[in-house]
Amino acid sequence: MANLRINGRSVASEGHALFGDFINSLTRDLATKSEVISMIKVDGAVLDEGQESSLAMRSLGQMSDVEVTTVNELELAFDALATAKKYIRRLSDLSRAAGGLYKNNGDRLTAEKTFLDLVEGLENLSNLLVSAQQVLRGRFRGVHTNDSSLRIAQIRLVSAIEELLPAKKKGDKVMLADILCNELPGALQEMADYGIPVLQRLKTS
Repeated sequence: MANLRINGRSVASEGHALFGDFINSLTRDLATKSEVISMIKVDGAVLDEGQESSLAMRSLGQMSDVEVTTVNELELAFDALATAKKYIRRLSDLSRAAGGLYKNNGDRLTAEKTFLDLVEGLENLSNLLVSAQQVLRGRFRGVHTNDSSLRIAQIRLVSAIEELLPAKKKGDKVMLADILCNELPGALQEMADYGIPVLQRLKTS
């Protein structure tokens, strides 16, 4: 039978229970406490989603050690906001680097790779912010999580991002360089300085 621990505490388990059923049941229980699973280790190895799925039909009795770590959704949301703020600095540097390459007719392959890295990073940033806002809006009912500073920062950032692809598609290097060197970094900075703090202040509300 597996040595089963949740957040370091041993819990009883039935050896014939399927691993997938155990995880699904735990996920439902955690949802009632606004918690989620942040990490699963089986026999010392951290599982990704694919590995978790592949073990779903194995019984707990076939495993030696199962360790699950959970985290409060609210803590996760505030951690995501802190990460987003730090991530913005990297994206601003990446944006200016890409803009400089287009402006000065730098190496085409380097410019393209830098641009694609930036687009991927912007998508990651968007996912962080959206997931954090969803959790906070669900938890702080009656508390305004979308005041004017946040709305303006969001609108400006979305506008800058939406201008990128048309300029890229047209091959307009002048416009692309201007967006990458000026407009997008400015919008990112506004989000870091004025948008994200609106949500972070909820931690002390």
